[in-house]
Amino acid sequence: MGEQRMNLRVGVKPALLFAIAWVAAVVFSACSGSTRPTYEPIPPSEGRVMHHGLGETVVPKTPQRVILLGSVVDALALGIKPVGAGLSGIPQRANQGELVTMLRDRTDDITIVGHTRSPNLEKIVQLAPDLILVSKDGKSLYPRLSQIAPTVFIDIARGAAAWQDYALESATAMGKQAEAQAMLQLYQQRLNQFKQAMGNRLETTVVSVARFRPDHVRIYQQNSFSGAVLAEAGLLRPQRQQRNRPYETINLESLSTVDGDVLFFMQDNPEKSILSKVQTHPLWSQLDVVQQDQIYEISLETWFLNAGIVSAHMILNDLFRILVPNGDQYVIDQVGELLLP
Repeated sequence: MGEQRMNLRVGVKPALLFAIAWVAAVVFSACSGSTRPTYEPIPPSEGRVMHHGLGETVVPKTPQRVILLGSVVDALALGIKPVGAGLSGIPQRANQGELVTMLRDRTDDITIVGHTRSPNLEKIVQLAPDLILVSKDGKSLYPRLSQIAPTVFIDIARGAAAWQDYALESATAMGKQAEAQAMLQLYQQRLNQFKQAMGNRLETTVVSVARFRPDHVRIYQQNSFSGAVLAEAGLLRPQRQQRNRPYETINLESLSTVDGDVLFFMQDNPEKSILSKVQTHPLWSQLDVVQQDQIYEISLETWFLNAGIVSAHMILNDLFRILVPNGDQYVIDQVGELLLP
């Protein structure tokens, strides 16, 4: 009996050592800059060829273990729960350690692999993905990630106006193109519904978007995700927010640039926000939007961090509720397979 136990212990160690050595070898190879994959490439006849911003990759027909170095929200709506994902946003934002606070109950068991800019390659290897999706932050990592699993780079260099294309490319990589197209078709129908419900007020309602960070204020312009959605909804923007840029940082002497008929604002962290300082500035009380009490806080996660189909629908929900009389009747509570919070 004692001899059996001894043999068992001796037999386990080589297997364990082999597993550790395998993980270490893959990570070392991934970090070395070599372009030779450490996984078994998929023959084109057994997968799908994806043409993307950094070349072409053969991906599984129906990926089962997806890692997203970007937002997980659209994937959940498409019926795909990633095995791993990266955090986005700045360190000082509220709940920085969570993927999507508003969907906490649906993301708790998704492994966080670090920040999208500097993911933990060892964690990624251990999750044994069969597909990795990366965008802006992951471009420099692509050569190493593509050694671990088939990797698709979503090139967002065309700016936020093309957000629907990016969303469709991501969905196609995950084998969910038809589902994404249906969600976008519903979005287009709701845009038309919004324009009809607004009527003539669409031509006179000026919508401002601002973000109060810990030490400065940003105004969001045409080439931002929220700016693109507002343009698609046919809404007017303040003159300074019509520039073809994502955003602009302003000083307190330029607070007039946030004025409008309606001001939507977001905060990185309400406990560390410049908003209270802004509200005591003499120019704040002179703004028409302040005097008319048309200021509404919106979700940073929806309007900024998780650009995509679901967030576009959620922005429309905000617009219906706030801008359209009896607008609640137009609000939806589900996009694809995802129930909205």
